[in-house]
Amino acid sequence: MKFKPTLLDVLRKRPELFLRDLPDTIRIPALDCSRPDEVVRPLEEATIDDLAFAIQGLEAETRIHHRRLGGLRDLYDLARKSGARGVTTIREAFTALGTEGERK
Repeated sequence: MKFKPTLLDVLRKRPELFLRDLPDTIRIPALDCSRPDEVVRPLEEATIDDLAFAIQGLEAETRIHHRRLGGLRDLYDLARKSGARGVTTIREAFTALGTEGERK
């Protein structure tokens, strides 16, 4: 019995970058009044507009992750600059910050 590749299998084997990582499904976020719930659709059945909305949703999630990453990096840098070592907890590194407000 011969295996017939799906459209996604064929696309994933294309030499273009990132096509090998295509998902089986995409998540299309809810739209205020037009679509109250998010939709998960098989990629092969998605429209070009579905792709655009899925991209927008992923970009919004990515921005959140980048902000969190930036905050964690800033916290790490501040802790190291204040002399914290690898085994120092965040509470220990920033205890002085909590007492600064009490002194004012």
